[in-house]
Amino acid sequence: MLRQRLESAYCPDTAAPGFHGNAASTGQCAATSVIARELLGGEMVSAKVEGLSHWFNRFRVGESGFDADITGDQFGRPELQIAPEGQLYPGTRVRSPEHLNEETLKRARLLAERASAPEIVDAMDAALESRHRSRGAA
Repeated sequence: MLRQRLESAYCPDTAAPGFHGNAASTGQCAATSVIARELLGGEMVSAKVEGLSHWFNRFRVGESGFDADITGDQFGRPELQIAPEGQLYPGTRVRSPEHLNEETLKRARLLAERASAPEIVDAMDAALESRHRSRGAA
């Protein structure tokens, strides 16, 4: 359902610069991962896919972890992929919110706004404000 909600909101201005492809999700992975984490919890993870940094999510169910990617179609894979933790893509690593740059947060905010997710817009505004305060204190 999340992918369907975001599908109509994906636009070139919510995609990461330098990504090219025919799938609506092309270049949308980091912003989508941020939104999924805010809505569903879990962790953001990334791996190199076809030489490009690709972000997706990791969730825990009891003692088990699984990776879920709802933007894999940008690489010619199924739109939704789920696999046991670390088995979806080789070299997967956990990413913290501090690994997000301001540009990604702004794209996630715009994507959330277009997908009518005001709770995510508020979370992105708070994250961006926190970054601005941190830079001002430095």
